[in-house]
Amino acid sequence: MNRMERRQARQLERALHFEQCPSCNWDFITGEGERACHYYGCPYLPEALDVLCPSCNYDFATSEGRPECGEPPSCEFATEEAPGRVSALREWTRRRSAKQSLVKASLS
Repeated sequence: MNRMERRQARQLERALHFEQCPSCNWDFITGEGERACHYYGCPYLPEALDVLCPSCNYDFATSEGRPECGEPPSCEFATEEAPGRVSALREWTRRRSAKQSLVKASLS
């Protein structure tokens, strides 16, 4: 593993430990829920989990928006960045759900 790959792996691992604000119940995968901060995108979301195209704000997790590069999206972000970020966001969501289930079970 070269230096760049190690750096990306560290960034991803840190991103997977991201904690949403306590009053936020926004679902980044479905695009549903209440956002406590009322920003379009979460200002604290790590880059490795950000699935919005930096050019047109097309959401690669929900497939919502109008990609400037065509249907299906074909820009550099769509081909190089988005697949890994969507995968990381889904893994983060899976871990978060598992953690919440454990907390609920321990309270019962």
